[in-house]
Amino acid sequence: MRGRLTAVPLFLGLALLAAPAAQAMDPMAVMADACAGCHGTDGASLGAMPPFNTKSADELKKLLREYKSGVREATVMDRIVKGYTDPQLDGMIDYYKKK
Repeated sequence: MRGRLTAVPLFLGLALLAAPAAQAMDPMAVMADACAGCHGTDGASLGAMPPFNTKSADELKKLLREYKSGVREATVMDRIVKGYTDPQLDGMIDYYKKK
């Protein structure tokens, strides 16, 4: 019983310490970092997915809008971009270009 009473304040204390860190996270960074799973760190893919680190922000914005509208065919990107608004897509591109 004594162990449980000590554990509760410990977990609450750890949760309070983690809360400011979670609030400080940039939501755009979280969204943009999802791209790294396929396109590599900083968009420098070494695998089957095309890298995007060599393209300008304007090129990338045009490509993403083409995927989203269906003008450009894709296996996955057309479905992924439909989950974001245009301002979110622009923000993710701007995030990568600032790095």
